[in-house]
Amino acid sequence: MLGAGATLGPPGAAAQAPSHGPLTYEEGSPLHRVSYTATMETAAPLPRGRVAAELWLGYSNIFEQDSSATHMVFIDLERLASTVTLRWGATDRLEVGGRVLLETTGPGFLDGAIRRWHELFGFGQANRDQFPEGRYAQFLGGGGDTVYLDVPRAALAFEDMRLFAKLLAHASPDGRNVLSARAEARIPGGSNPAAGERVDFALALLGRVGRGHWFVHGMVGASTLRASEELEPILRDASTFLTLSLERSFGSFSAVAQYQVQSPVLRSFDHRELDRSPSNLVLGMSGALGERWHWDASFQEDLPSDTPAIDFTLGLRVSRSW
Repeated sequence: MLGAGATLGPPGAAAQAPSHGPLTYEEGSPLHRVSYTATMETAAPLPRGRVAAELWLGYSNIFEQDSSATHMVFIDLERLASTVTLRWGATDRLEVGGRVLLETTGPGFLDGAIRRWHELFGFGQANRDQFPEGRYAQFLGGGGDTVYLDVPRAALAFEDMRLFAKLLAHASPDGRNVLSARAEARIPGGSNPAAGERVDFALALLGRVGRGHWFVHGMVGASTLRASEELEPILRDASTFLTLSLERSFGSFSAVAQYQVQSPVLRSFDHRELDRSPSNLVLGMSGALGERWHWDASFQEDLPSDTPAIDFTLGLRVSRSW
């Protein structure tokens, strides 16, 4: 996600209050990762001829448990998502690239800390306190013997690959206000043995507006939800997503608050924490080290807490350009 600190236009104007946002984040719930999940990034494409490499690590604690006549869900794990992204400025207006995501999953060690965190702020436990700590499960089934999701533990397993192109539509002379369009294809890795997945496609508009030391970033778009025959009864045909990010620049680093919401992905369960929209509040810092290195660190909490989003994710991104 290089380009967070990049601006187009006079270097002197950009240096007064450079933008380092938005924060790197995408929904991590296993219930939604059977399809496309929106990823936030800067609206500014890389300059012509520039190459960038990026590593993002997201560590999540995930718990979801419920059963009824229509379904049985039990998800209890901790997950490390490791993404490697390469970008290239093909022209003055076009950036192309690809990303690979590897995931490591297991029972983890943060269950007790999460319970105390929820008690401190009155978020509710969502049945956490009814089960032992340190368990692992990724299971979603329908009525009878139907299984939609049943994922074993994994170490650096290939989850998906994404190919994308970002086209600059408008940039102000000082480079602070930017509008671009992004097209993306997600190629699944088959991490769910219970039901196959298919290639999904997404289109999004990305924008940035800067005034003084403040920046507002936004993303709005839609994606297909192309499921295998086994997943069609529970997955909608398409999804829309929206992200808004407020950044306050302090020069070499910024403070960022971000909110991301996606339209419902699952259906037919008649259950708030399965059928509703996942939504997340993301808080963090982003910055630059010289002209070539960029970073951001973030903390995500599902808000409100009874949505299908995961409990929390700690994220860290580092990128380098040449």
